Amino acid sequence: MILSWKRWGAIVLFFPCLFLSLELVFRLANPPALRYYRDVKLLHAYHPDYGVTLAPNESRFVRHYADLWQGQFTTNSFGLRGLKEPLPEKPKLVCLGDSLVMGFGVSDEDTFCSKLDGYEEKGIQYQSLNFGVDAYGSLGSYKRLRDLSEKIPNIKKVLFFISPNDFTMPDELRAQGILPDDENDALHENDLEWKNKFRIQFELTRVSYLLQALKLAYEQTKVKWAQTKYIISIDSHQIAESPILYLKETFFVPVKKVTCDNSDTFICPTQIPNLQIECSNTPIEPNELEPLPETTMRAYDKMILFAKEKGFEFVPVLLPMQIEEVYCRQLGKYNTLGNYALRAKRYLDSKGVRTLEILPYTDKMCGREFSIHGKIKKAGIQDYYIPGDGHLTKLGNLWASESIQSALKDKQPNAF
Repeated sequence: MILSWKRWGAIVLFFPCLFLSLELVFRLANPPALRYYRDVKLLHAYHPDYGVTLAPNESRFVRHYADLWQGQFTTNSFGLRGLKEPLPEKPKLVCLGDSLVMGFGVSDEDTFCSKLDGYEEKGIQYQSLNFGVDAYGSLGSYKRLRDLSEKIPNIKKVLFFISPNDFTMPDELRAQGILPDDENDALHENDLEWKNKFRIQFELTRVSYLLQALKLAYEQTKVKWAQTKYIISIDSHQIAESPILYLKETFFVPVKKVTCDNSDTFICPTQIPNLQIECSNTPIEPNELEPLPETTMRAYDKMILFAKEKGFEFVPVLLPMQIEEVYCRQLGKYNTLGNYALRAKRYLDSKGVRTLEILPYTDKMCGREFSIHGKIKKAGIQDYYIPGDGHLTKLGNLWASESIQSALKDKQPNAF
């Protein structure tokens, strides 16, 4: 009997000891990928109303695990990106949106919202405040705006940056279980059980290296499995439809080589290696596109109504976030990835809300001189976006701030 209790005691003690040992190993090893995700995680805090927010008074130097970018990430006492605190007497210009607005990819002072600080219009000089939080959809942005507007006085102008991630998702990613942010919000908005589970896992993975590593591994496995199923389904369909064509394209078509132009002639737009981009001569008619999801329209309506109640100017901004859209624009053509902007603009126009369109200002991107590693070079559009990531580089944020200021002051040119 005593041996039996000892055996069970050893088994019970084994798992906590194993957990603590693995936790210690991960903390000591601190591999680059895990370190990056932990730094990003610790910049965030749980929020009962809109899930996740930025933690106040944080300061971390974040380096991407693949060295795509690095920068100082700081939050003030309100959990806003940057060191500056709101000045009560100063009129405020608010940047509202997701990770592009928050400024993944650059340090605090290099985000386009930070560079908008001091923007002057009609004799009024604004203090810019960055309300952006990564992975926020339209509804999350509204909730954050409503929450912070009760705490920060003198908000006069709100720039809401509409993201394609809010309500669009390519079929191949949707097949992998990846949904637009607004769809995710709609699924969980009133699900108390999901919210409680989310809070538990959020807090536990914030504390434990091991649990966060396990969560990341689980999520990556789900994505890889979904990708594999999607590829198998596509290949199976192609084999069933045209087996000869499938065999030809799979085994007999030579791989196209990307050639580099070593001449001194600079051509705009510059070619983007390993990216096949299709452009059309004209955009699709907005009325032919499907309407916005109900959650997105509801969030827009709430923001419009809230702006009227609070007396600030609500300015939805269409800042091009996809390099394909910019590339086609510089050819005088159109890319279907820009359909999200047409859908959002059509709805906002119907509500009498004018959008700020930044796509025309991409004409100033190509050929701009900038310094990199102490050398002056001419920029191609790929120099404005972090490769394989989609966020703006330091140069991209500078261009965005200049273009937004110009668009606010100019009469709006047509996007196409």
